[in-house]
Amino acid sequence: MGEMNFNEDDKKKFLEFLNTIAKTAQFSMNTVDIISYFKLLQYMQLTLLPKIDANILEVKRVVNIPEEEKEQPKVKGKK
Repeated sequence: MGEMNFNEDDKKKFLEFLNTIAKTAQFSMNTVDIISYFKLLQYMQLTLLPKIDANILEVKRVVNIPEEEKEQPKVKGKK
């Protein structure tokens, strides 16, 4: 896969980044900034993360089909 495609490591690093910010970052914000911060965090978790997940282009497993299954197509509903 290409260098510009998402992979599982990218997703893990993105999650690690979000969790680090959420757990350890300290900000001095007013109420409007806090609301904006949580809206951005929610967007990252609910919108951007599923998009990353849906666009991971990695081969995880190759399954070889036995020859006898390849040769005999299964037909349902015919008598």
